[in-house]
Amino acid sequence: MNYTYLLDEVSLSMVSIVGRKSAYLGELYKMGFNIPKGFIISSRGVNEAIKDLDDEIRGILSSVNLNDTTDLEKRSEMIKSMIIASKLPNEMEKEIYERFSQLGSKYVAVRATATSPLSGASFAGEYETDLFVTQENLIPSIKRVIASYFNPRAIAYRILTHNEAGMAILVQTMINPVSAGTAFSIHPITEEPDYVVIESSFGLGESVTKGMVTPDQYVVSKATRSLVSKRISEKVMKLTYDFAEKKIKSIELSKEEALAESLSDNDAIRIANMAIAIESIFKRNINIEWAIEDKKVYLLEVRGIRRLYPEF
Repeated sequence: MNYTYLLDEVSLSMVSIVGRKSAYLGELYKMGFNIPKGFIISSRGVNEAIKDLDDEIRGILSSVNLNDTTDLEKRSEMIKSMIIASKLPNEMEKEIYERFSQLGSKYVAVRATATSPLSGASFAGEYETDLFVTQENLIPSIKRVIASYFNPRAIAYRILTHNEAGMAILVQTMINPVSAGTAFSIHPITEEPDYVVIESSFGLGESVTKGMVTPDQYVVSKATRSLVSKRISEKVMKLTYDFAEKKIKSIELSKEEALAESLSDNDAIRIANMAIAIESIFKRNINIEWAIEDKKVYLLEVRGIRRLYPEF
């Protein structure tokens, strides 16, 4: 059994196997978009990893009381502890290490990707993501991400909606960005379709996506491919990886740094062009996550703007 796929082996027809996130990135990777190299542990692989625990997990969840938060959290922790303490099949571990070595990177990002055709709010931020993972920590990280399938909110959602969508895991070369953020191919508030709205800050993009800073905003005209407005905010901090301490840290910025532009006008136009191209391919308005490292713009994620395209 093959447990994994390279990113350039997957396509939109494989959502149930590799997850939405991986399927869309794989499709765009093959078209030449600048996406970090990666591989996917398939939903079948994830199921195989916890197959021996199935009966025990079902038993723990059989009498869970969703109205009792303490009970739900206790059962969640029991299951997650079991998964983290378990061992992956030897063949799976071997295949994962082989794929890791093919990436040629010391650090990777390990992300869950839901295999449901729906991208409802229930899945947003529901599962774990590990950044700057080394080969030494790769298997523990993968098990931690698998275990997050049994986070309390995820358990409750699946029971209440009878949605048993699985999980795949995307492992990609880690980008250590100078700046990062999001871009919308339609105004996220007014729904004006003629502009790309970019939000940007220094360091890792989680500071933007998790609302930790007020990001800079750049608005680019689709018709002229030119910057029509920008608002530079005071970005009080940035998230960055401390290689000595081996952890992500929040760094307070000086007043001068905080008020500096996190994007050049030219980079804003490059990001907008990427968003416009992706919108044209999928023929729907999209939201992307991007990052800049060594003057290269990387595409990290693409999704439909949920209110407009709930099925994306």
